[in-house]
Amino acid sequence: MKFVVYVRRASDSVQYYQKYVVDVDPKTSVLDVLFNIREAIDSTVAFRYACRMGICGICAVKINGKPALACTTKIGDLNTTEVYIEPLSEKVIKDLVVEP
Repeated sequence: MKFVVYVRRASDSVQYYQKYVVDVDPKTSVLDVLFNIREAIDSTVAFRYACRMGICGICAVKINGKPALACTTKIGDLNTTEVYIEPLSEKVIKDLVVEP
C-alpha cells in the first residue's frame, strides 16, 4: 500500500510529499505504519505520539485530508490504496510535528 507523507525539514525549509510503499494488515493503525516507515525505510521521519490509546491526542494528523488520531485509525477503515498523511496545523516544526 502507498503512503504519502508530508515532509518538511527545518534545515532548508523545503517541504514536499514523500511516497513510501509498505505491506500492511488492514488492522494496522496509521501510527504503526509511521513507526514501520521510520524503523525500516526512513529514520528521519518525525511524528509525535504518547498514549497510543486515543486519549491524549498528540498523534493527531490529517489522514486523507481529514483530522484523525493516527493511533486509532485503522488502515482497513480508510478504503483506499493510497493514504495521505499531513500535519494537523500549519505551524510545522518538522514533518508531522507541529507547535502545540
